[in-house]
Amino acid sequence: MVSSPHIARVTRSFVTVTLALGLAACSSQAATQAPATQAPASQAPASQAPVSQAPASQKSYNIAFIAGQVGIPFYTTMQCGAQDAAKKYGVNLTWQGPSQWDLSLQMPMINAALQRHPDALALAPTDPVALVKTVQDAGIPVVTVDGNLSQPVDIQNIRTDNKAAGGLAADALGAAIAGTGSVLVLALSPGVSANQDRVDGFVTEMKAKYPNVTVLPTQYAGTDQRKAADITAATIQSKPDLKGIYTTNGDTAVGASGAVIAASKQGKIKIVAYDANPQQVRDLKAGIYDGLVVQAPYLEGYDAVELLVQVLDKSVDPTTLPDVKYPPMVVATRDNLDTPDVQKYLYVDSCS
Repeated sequence: MVSSPHIARVTRSFVTVTLALGLAACSSQAATQAPATQAPASQAPASQAPVSQAPASQKSYNIAFIAGQVGIPFYTTMQCGAQDAAKKYGVNLTWQGPSQWDLSLQMPMINAALQRHPDALALAPTDPVALVKTVQDAGIPVVTVDGNLSQPVDIQNIRTDNKAAGGLAADALGAAIAGTGSVLVLALSPGVSANQDRVDGFVTEMKAKYPNVTVLPTQYAGTDQRKAADITAATIQSKPDLKGIYTTNGDTAVGASGAVIAASKQGKIKIVAYDANPQQVRDLKAGIYDGLVVQAPYLEGYDAVELLVQVLDKSVDPTTLPDVKYPPMVVATRDNLDTPDVQKYLYVDSCS
């Protein structure tokens, strides 16, 4: 997402100070982006660590991982990946995160973690601008995951190609509503650039491919399911031609789908949502959703920890890393949900 030279970025990051879960295997010096609609067959399922074995780290490092939000399947799945990598490399891993996507709740956790002087930090930034200086001043290697920073002061950012994913969601929803009617977009927050990319990719693709679809102004519900439900209910009342809803995170999906069911519009108003929480998967099977944009949080967590170990061990030169590494993603439908290429990406409620 940032085009400034990586060497300059790492120099700033390391000289001024240089959770998170990675996505692909970060042992290579170049990032490879998997096809947008299908994950590689070698991808490990969310509940299973990658099968490749690497030598243990030269020493036991202390790595702090600060999630964007805890208590939701996306970040629980990311935690599973981080813990599996920590176990493989003998890392002492601490995992924390706020109960809501909120910088004011996350910042004290970041400060407390840094005061314990970890060897490295993995971070899902809840604010792309406010956390730049924090990462610059950390004095340790930092990898960001899921969200990104407005300046490339981290070693690497591992996140979904959200514009491409938004385009895939538009294709799925446009086909489901046969290219006509109005669609509602429910998003997290306009200040979160990665989430905004999900909106922009969707809107651009929908307007280009489905000119007879009216994309209503984007509504923002944060992670508040109740707010998402209220917005959806009001839109159903005010827009009789509402045919589809696109949500950019799991919480808004739950709220929107609840409002659709309450209005007896299940199956009439098509929903394509980000993420694949266990309940969302059940709802996809039940016909509440018509598609789910599935990310790879397990890999984000695993690869973030792995990359930090490799940088600390000096087996990977951070100056050779690209700014961004995109994990694979899939679009789950009722037709492909039970296939191995989709099953391995579905999220979990616990690491057990």
